[in-house]
Amino acid sequence: MQILAFFLAIMLLVMNFGCSKPLANPNLAYPKIIYDKDRDTHIIPVDFSRTFENRFKILYATAPNPALKEVRFYFSDFINNKNDDFRIIPSNTATPSYDITLHIEGLFDTHNTSLEQSYVIPIMTFNPPYTQNFDGLILKLLEE
Repeated sequence: MQILAFFLAIMLLVMNFGCSKPLANPNLAYPKIIYDKDRDTHIIPVDFSRTFENRFKILYATAPNPALKEVRFYFSDFINNKNDDFRIIPSNTATPSYDITLHIEGLFDTHNTSLEQSYVIPIMTFNPPYTQNFDGLILKLLEE
């Protein structure tokens, strides 16, 4: 029992210090970011939109694209398979996770682009607003 308590104490310390990272720079002029919540197909926890916005701003600060004027995003196909709420066949994974699809629309000076990607994010590793799961799709948009 003492070993378990020690392990949990260490994990709490690591998670606490891991969460002390700064958020995105509030002084940078970002493109307009719109969370199109009305297009979500399910009720989405607010942590996902906050994570997307923070990660977008951090990545935009390191790789800006001045042609990008507006970013719209929404989520679909959300399942928290910890609860197996909407599954016809229950999940057989040992670790519970979120299944979610991210949709991004980028409005540029000369064109518009739409991207989407599905994710399986283990609940234990989801650390809003710092989780980097959406980074690949965001970088793809910034490279347009």
